[in-house]
Amino acid sequence: MRRLFLLPFLLIHTLTGLAQTGNRNDFQLTLSNTQKEVRIDGVLDEEIWSTAQSAENFWLNAPSDNALATNTTIVKVAYDDKHLYIAALMKGPRKYIIQSLKRDGDLEASDAFSVVLDPVGQKALGYMFGVNVGGAQTEAMVSAAQGVFVQSVDNSWDARWYSAVKQNEEGWVAEMAIPFKSIRFKKGATNWGINFWRSDRQANERHVWAKVPVQFSPTDLGFTGSLLWEVAPEPTGMNISLTPYALSSVARDFQNNIAPTRDFDFGGEAKVGLSPTLNLDLTVNPDFSQTDVDQQVTNLSRFSIFFPERRQFFLENADVFTNFGAFPDAPFFSRRIGLDATGSKVPITYGARLSGNLDRNWRIGVLNAQTKGDTLLPGQNYTAAALHRRVLKRSTIRALVVNRQSVTEGEFSSTDYGRNATLEFEYISNDGKWVGKAGYNHAFKENVTTDNQFIVGSMGYNGRKFQANYGLQIMGDNYTADMGFVGRLNNYDPINKVIVPIGYTKSSTNIDYSWFPQNKKVIRHWMGLENYVHWVRNGTLNESYTRLRYFFFFRNTSQLRFRVNNNFVSLLFPFQLTSESPLPVGDYNFTEYNIQFNTDLRRKLNLELFAVSGAYYTGNKTTLRSTLNYRVQPWGNFAMGFEMNDIRLGDPYGSTRLWLINPKFEVNFTNNLFWTTFLQYNTQADNFNINSRIQWRYRPMSDLFLVYTDNYLTEGTFGPKNRSIVLKFNYFFQL
Repeated sequence: MRRLFLLPFLLIHTLTGLAQTGNRNDFQLTLSNTQKEVRIDGVLDEEIWSTAQSAENFWLNAPSDNALATNTTIVKVAYDDKHLYIAALMKGPRKYIIQSLKRDGDLEASDAFSVVLDPVGQKALGYMFGVNVGGAQTEAMVSAAQGVFVQSVDNSWDARWYSAVKQNEEGWVAEMAIPFKSIRFKKGATNWGINFWRSDRQANERHVWAKVPVQFSPTDLGFTGSLLWEVAPEPTGMNISLTPYALSSVARDFQNNIAPTRDFDFGGEAKVGLSPTLNLDLTVNPDFSQTDVDQQVTNLSRFSIFFPERRQFFLENADVFTNFGAFPDAPFFSRRIGLDATGSKVPITYGARLSGNLDRNWRIGVLNAQTKGDTLLPGQNYTAAALHRRVLKRSTIRALVVNRQSVTEGEFSSTDYGRNATLEFEYISNDGKWVGKAGYNHAFKENVTTDNQFIVGSMGYNGRKFQANYGLQIMGDNYTADMGFVGRLNNYDPINKVIVPIGYTKSSTNIDYSWFPQNKKVIRHWMGLENYVHWVRNGTLNESYTRLRYFFFFRNTSQLRFRVNNNFVSLLFPFQLTSESPLPVGDYNFTEYNIQFNTDLRRKLNLELFAVSGAYYTGNKTTLRSTLNYRVQPWGNFAMGFEMNDIRLGDPYGSTRLWLINPKFEVNFTNNLFWTTFLQYNTQADNFNINSRIQWRYRPMSDLFLVYTDNYLTEGTFGPKNRSIVLKFNYFFQL
C-alpha cells in the first residue's frame, strides 16, 4: 500500500525533474571579500562597490513573467569576517510610494528592495531582509511550508541587522549589513541560494534577479540563484544573545469591582547558537504585553475561529511544529500555550525550544513550556517534538509528538493529559508546481481508545494559468488536540447545554484559471470554482459550499471581484443566531451574491468595499464591509473600517444587526519611533476595545513600549469592563 501511495508522487517527481528550474546554474553571483570598513550610509563610495560583481538584468515577476523589468536595478554583494554586505541601486522615476516608516510592514505596498537567502540550500527555510525607500526595515523567516498556521513569509521574526537608504539623481540606493550571527548557515558551504526582488510601485511591477514564474512569490526558495563564496564564512563561535525585560503595570477590573492593582515584573529570553544551523531558545517569565492585539471578527458560523500567533518566542522555525494537519485543523497550535480560550494571558513560568537543521537533510524541533496554576486550574506542562527528513529534493517525511499534562504541586497527573502523534509525507516537486500531502494523526486520552484518529490527504497543481487542488480529511468522533486546533468537531447542543463531538469527512476542491491580456488597464483575469463538502456519521451530508468567482486585476492596483455562493446546511442541533427562537434541526439551502472592489491602493486616499446579499437559512442576510484609508506620506496612516451584518430570519426566529467598527491610527515619527492606536467596537462580543501602543526602538532589537488597553460594555449601559497600562523596557545584547 505504501508503495502504491507513493507511486504518483514519484512519477510526478520524475517528470517535473526534467523541467526543473535552472536558476542555480543560470543566475550566479560571486562575492567579493573586503578588509576595509563599509559604512552603512546609503552612499556607495567604498572601493569594494566599484569592483564587486553586479547582478543586473532583472526580470518581471508581476504582472507578467515574460519580459525584462521596466526599470533598471543593480545589486552588488560583499563580505568580511562578520557581515554580509548588499548594495542596490534602483533606477527610475522618483515619485515614490512610502506606505509607512514602521518596521515589519508590507514591503510590496511601497517602493522597496529585498534580498532572499537560503544559506543551507534545502529550498525549505531561509531569510528575507528588505527596506522601503523610506528606510523602514522588514526581516522575515521564509519557508516552503504549506502548513495550517505558519506563513511562508513570517515578518514577526526579529533579527539584528543594519541598513540605510538614500535618494540620488538616478533613483535610490539601499545598503545593508547582515551579521553572520543573525542567520543560521552550514559550515563550509560555498554555494548559498539567493535572490533579489524589487517592488516598483510606479509601474505596479515586481522585479526579480533570478526568474520566478508569475504564479509564485518572489520569496519562493525554489527559484533562488547561487551566491558563490571563494572561501566559506566561518561560524562566529558560540552565538549567545540575551534580552532581559522589566515592566511596570497598573490594571483595574471594573466588572468584578476590584480595586486597581499595581505590578512590577521582570524576565527575559536567551538565544544560544549551538551550531551554525541549530538554535536553543530559553525564556523565563515571558511577557507579551506589547504584542499586536487580535483583530476581532464577526463569527456567523457554528464553530470556533482562530487567531494567528504573534508572540516572538514561538515564531522562529515555527514551521517545524506547525506544518502538520490540514486547514483549519492541526495537532499543534502554539496559542494553546499561555493563552486561554478567550485569548487572555495564562502566566508562563519558563519555556525552552531547540530548533534548526542537524544537517542538510534533517531538521529537529523540541519545545517545552510550563504555565502557572491557580485555585481553579492546575499548572500545565506542554511538550512538542518534531523531526523532519528531506527526500526527493524538496519533499519531506516528518513526525510530531505533542503532550499536555496537568501538574499539581510539582507532580504530573497520570489521568489529566492530552497527547497526539503524527506522521506525514509532504511532496513538493522540483519546479514547485505539484504539491501533495498524506498524514495520519492519533490522539491519546484517558479512557479513549476508539475513533480517535485524524487522516489527511491532498494533491495540487500550480501552473501559470491553471491551478487545481483536492483535499480529503477524515476526523473521528473522539479525536482531541489539547495543543492544537480543531475547528468544527465540537457541536453545541443548546437544549441540553452540552458540547457534542461529531467526527466528519471533508472534501475540498479548488479549480482556477487565469489569463494575462496584453492590455494597458486589465492585467489579469481570474476565474475559479470552490467546493467544500462535509459528511458526518454514516456518510450523512452535513454541509456543502460551492462558490463561483471571477476577478479583474487592473494595472493601477485596483481590483473588482464577483462571487456567487451556494450553501447547504443540515443542522444537527438548533442554532441560535438572534435573541429569539433558535433555528430548528433540519436542512437549509440558500444562495448569496458577492461583490468586492478596491480603488488604486497607491493613492493617498483609497477605498475598499465588500458586499454580500442573498438568502440565509429561513430569511435573508446582507453584509457590508468597507475600509477607507488615508496616507500622509510617509509618516501617517489612518483607516476607518466597519462591517455590518443584517440578518432577518422571519418569525419566530427574529432579526439582528451586528456591527464591527475598527478605526486604526498609525503615526511613525521616525524609522524607530511608532505610535499605533486600534479601536474595535464589536456588538456581537459586547465589547469596545482601545489598544494604543508607543514603541521606541532605541537600539537594534532593544525597545521601550508603552501600551494602554481599555475594554467597555456595548450592550445596555455603556461602561468600563477592564483597563490597564503597561510600561515595558527590554535590552538586547550579544556575548
